[in-house]
Amino acid sequence: MDFTKIEKKAINCLLVKLMKADGITDINEALTLYEISNLIKLSINEAQESLVMDFEECKKVINSMEAYNKRVTKEYFNHMAATDGNVAKSEQDMINDIFED
Repeated sequence: MDFTKIEKKAINCLLVKLMKADGITDINEALTLYEISNLIKLSINEAQESLVMDFEECKKVINSMEAYNKRVTKEYFNHMAATDGNVAKSEQDMINDIFED
């Protein structure tokens, strides 16, 4: 799976925000973030740079992706939301907001 540098940063930024959406960061969510970061080949520098991006900027990047990459990205987000065994309403609402179309 090939993502551009800005796509990788947007994915990471929003996954971190999703981890915090329910107010609880589970160890399994941290492991899932690490796993997805490896899958998308996110560098440490890219991960650090992603943390200064804002929600709307990241959302715009995600929604401008090629259809296949966008679908895979949504799967990553659904996986992250479910990884602690409970998809909170706040997590589902955030995913719906990101992938509004």
